Amino acid sequence: MFEILKQTGPFIYPLLVLFILGAVFFFERLFFLHKGQIRPESFLKGIFNLLDKQRIVEAVTLCEETPGAVARLVKVGLVAFQNKSEVPINAIKRQALLELPMLRKRVESLRAMGLLASLLGLIGTVFFLLKGFWLLGSLQAYTQLTSFSLYILGALCVTFYGLLEMFLFYAAYHFLMGRVRALIFDMEWTTNELLLFLEKPHENVQ
Repeated sequence: MFEILKQTGPFIYPLLVLFILGAVFFFERLFFLHKGQIRPESFLKGIFNLLDKQRIVEAVTLCEETPGAVARLVKVGLVAFQNKSEVPINAIKRQALLELPMLRKRVESLRAMGLLASLLGLIGTVFFLLKGFWLLGSLQAYTQLTSFSLYILGALCVTFYGLLEMFLFYAAYHFLMGRVRALIFDMEWTTNELLLFLEKPHENVQ
């Protein structure tokens, strides 16, 4: 594998930089999304129990102590409901507009890196083939096959690594987007359940 890697020539450096950068983005996003993943059913159950006991301040505190976008949406809804300063659904929508870009941050970059890696592989392939054909026209017949085969090998190696990185980047992108969609579903479900709860008459919730 190392011998094949050497045949890619100078194109291995941008491909390697892309791979390292993509790996950093992937693991940073994976950790961020994992940290924000909670069990919305258990979280809401605790919130509703506190609200039924007229302990809305403690419910807000529980939201502040719970990481993730779901808890932040519930918090702004509770604060708006408590202060009567705004309709809870409007406060939640405004907060959601801030949360969604944070969830998708750097995830789209992985897809762009996959496209860039494939383009680098294509450019490297064309470069090696052009160089090989140029050499083919300037050397003697016996030397032609031996020298030209090295450029063919280089072209194939660059193509291989470019396509390999594209596959890895796109796989990482779709994996993270699956996590993002799961979080968005949790956000929608949780806020909907919260709004339904707040709309019902509760003597203790003030």
